[in-house]
Amino acid sequence: MKNSAFNILIGSALGAELIFFGYFYFYGSNGYKKIKELRELQENIQISVADTQKQVKELEKKIYDFKTYPYYKEKIIRELLQMMHDDEVIYKKPK
Repeated sequence: MKNSAFNILIGSALGAELIFFGYFYFYGSNGYKKIKELRELQENIQISVADTQKQVKELEKKIYDFKTYPYYKEKIIRELLQMMHDDEVIYKKPK
């Protein structure tokens, strides 16, 4: 009788331990669910970094073109400052 009560107690403790382990494995502060969320966050950050690197390359190309080609300088100045030569006529198309 003592032995069966002891076995029931050990079995119950083992069952409770397995339940707690399962809960903390999936939902704990460092559980599977949290790791999955962090991996998704990492993927989003990597995509953002790739986009930012692409923008940096485009800006570096614009800076290089600005320093290298006088035509590009004139184009930028004309677009930004809306400047024109004295003998030019500007036509604006309606939006």
